[in-house]
Amino acid sequence: MKNFRNIFLTIIILVLSATIFAQKPMLDSIRVQIDDKMELELAIDDYENINQKLGEDLKKLQSILKESDGILEAGSYKITYKPDKSVTVKQSELNERIIWKGDEPVKYQYNNQCVINSEFYFLLIRFNDIESITSDNLIQKIEEVINTTDTLQGRWAATYNFTFQGKNLVHNQQFDKHNGQMDALIVSGGLGIDLIKSEPVIDLSALVGLQFNQKGVFKNLYYLSYNQLSYFDDEDKVNLNGFANVGYRHNFSHDQKEPNWIGMELGYLVSHHGSLFDKNTFRLGINWEVGKYISVTPQLYISKNLTYPALRIGFGF
Repeated sequence: MKNFRNIFLTIIILVLSATIFAQKPMLDSIRVQIDDKMELELAIDDYENINQKLGEDLKKLQSILKESDGILEAGSYKITYKPDKSVTVKQSELNERIIWKGDEPVKYQYNNQCVINSEFYFLLIRFNDIESITSDNLIQKIEEVINTTDTLQGRWAATYNFTFQGKNLVHNQQFDKHNGQMDALIVSGGLGIDLIKSEPVIDLSALVGLQFNQKGVFKNLYYLSYNQLSYFDDEDKVNLNGFANVGYRHNFSHDQKEPNWIGMELGYLVSHHGSLFDKNTFRLGINWEVGKYISVTPQLYISKNLTYPALRIGFGF
C-alpha cells in the first residue's frame, strides 16, 4: 500500500502541474463607441500588462502615421499594423455598422479601418478622420476601458459593450453576453474492452459528472463512475465484477471542436465474483481521449498481495 500511495501522489502532482501550465483563457471581446465618431473592437488574450503593451504599440503607430502625412490616399482605406514588423495601407470598401445608442439602434458609417494585430491582442478601429487615430486621448480612453473591463472579467469568456459620452464612460450592460459553452451536468455511458492478466474483459460503464468551462471552453470535469466487468471463467460461467470510481479530467485544447481530454481516476472493487480480482482491490487509471468517443486508459490494479498493469479501450465517453 505504501507503493500505491507514492504512485498516486506522484501522478496527482504531475496532472495538477500540467493543468496549471495549460490554463490559457480564450479571448474577451470589448466593443466601444466614442462620441459617434469612432468604433473600437478589442479582443484580449491576457489582461496582465495589456495597457502598457497596447499603449506602446499605438504610440509607435501614431508616430509613423504623423510622419507619413499625405501618404493616405483619398477614399476609403484600411491601415494594418503588425507591431515592430510592418504598417500597410490599402483601399477598402465603405464599412457600415449598426451600434446602439440608448435603447435605439442607430446606423453610423465609417469610411476607414485601422487594425493592430498583436500576439497579445487584436484591435479594430473604424473611423472617418485620421486625427481620431493620432489623438492622445485615444490611448487614455482605451486604457480606461481596459481597466474597467479587468474588474469585470472572470472565468467566462464575454463580450462587453461601452460608450463614451464626452469624457464619461458608460457600460451598456444590457448588451453584454457570455460566449462559448456553459457549465453542465453530464450523464453518459460507454462500452470498453479491457485486457487484465492477459484476459479480455467486457466493460460497461456509466458516468455522472460536473463539467466546468474556462473562458468559453469546457476545461475541467469532476465525476463519479461505475464499471461493470464481465468475463467467462474456465467453466464458461459469466462472472460480474464492479468498480466504483472517482475521477478528474482536464481539456488541454482551447478549441471547442477539437478537445483533448486527459485525466485520472481511482476505483475500488465493490462487487466481487470469480477469481480474476482479489477482495479489496484498488485501481488507478490515466484516461486519454484519443478521438471523438474513443479513449485509452492504462491502469494499475493493486491488492494486498499483487500489483499488475491493465489496459482499457473505451467507446462512448
